[in-house]
Amino acid sequence: MKLTIRFDIGYGPATITTTLATLVAWERKFKMKTSDLADNFGMEDMAFMAWHSAKVQTEHGQSIPVEFDAFVNKLVEIEIVSTASSNPTTADHTASL
Repeated sequence: MKLTIRFDIGYGPATITTTLATLVAWERKFKMKTSDLADNFGMEDMAFMAWHSAKVQTEHGQSIPVEFDAFVNKLVEIEIVSTASSNPTTADHTASL
């Protein structure tokens, strides 16, 4: 699963896409599996994923706070703009009768 998240910490909007490393870090921090996200996805989860991804993928030269709580305190807005499966599959072709 990949999430594309748009956020603003006061420098204007930035968009990041989560990586496998971000999902593993989220699982370790929250002691949950990514399969649990469908039932329990909150603002802290989204903020953590944006923060973790942004530390690696900075956009527009913004400075991402080292501490997660400092990042949350600077958030002006955050939203998921798209989701994608990590292993997309194509539909099987079926013969017409």
